[in-house]
This record gives sequence, structure tokens and C-alpha cells, in this order.
Amino acid sequence: MAVQDLKQAEFFLSEALDLIGLKKKEMASIALYNAVFHAARSLLFKDGIKERSHYCIQKYLEHNYEKTGLLSGQETALFDILRGIRQEVQYGVVKIRFEEDLGELCDKTEKLIQKIQKIINKP
Repeated sequence: MAVQDLKQAEFFLSEALDLIGLKKKEMASIALYNAVFHAARSLLFKDGIKERSHYCIQKYLEHNYEKTGLLSGQETALFDILRGIRQEVQYGVVKIRFEEDLGELCDKTEKLIQKIQKIINKP
């Protein structure tokens, strides 16, 4: 399941990049969040944990991966940043102004996915 979820993360990252190219920032931000969600969830699957809350996924990452040095604080914060953007886009009633550089967030997401792949593939 962990490997399959990582493939989903890569799929959503690719979709986000395509949507940014089409200047569809709102939909790109949702796809980008889905990329980090699936990457993070793959770690839970690896650990035998079933996800029940998006908020709790970040707390799990902080407790089990950031505190142990496997992920940095910036990497676990990326999940929360993108979750916040996604919530504004998906549940808000007004068009949001993007303060964040989605291209930069894509780069950070890609690096996070690569790092999680190494963790998943580690014996």
C-alpha cells in the first residue's frame, strides 16, 4: 500500500505541474496537496497505521519522522501549508490570492516525495 500511495503522490504532482502550466492555480493547489497527502500517508501505511484525519497525519509525521530526524520541520510544515491552501480553495466562497509560489511548492513537494521514497525503500 505504501508503494501504491507513493505512485498516487507522483501522479498528483504531475497533475499539479500540468495545471500550473495551464494557469489553473486553484486546481493545481488541490492536486499539490493531494501529492503531499498521499506521500505522507504512504509512511503511515509503511508503519501499519490507517489514516483517519488529515490534521493528525501531520502530527504523526512530526512525532515519528521529524523528531527522529528522518524529515525536517520544513518538510512536515509543507503538508500543513498545502492543507491550508487547499481548505481555502475548496471550502472558501471567494477567490483566493496566492501568496505562495506554486512552482516552489512543487519543487519542495517533489523533494519530499523523493525523500519519502528512500524511507519506504529502506530495509
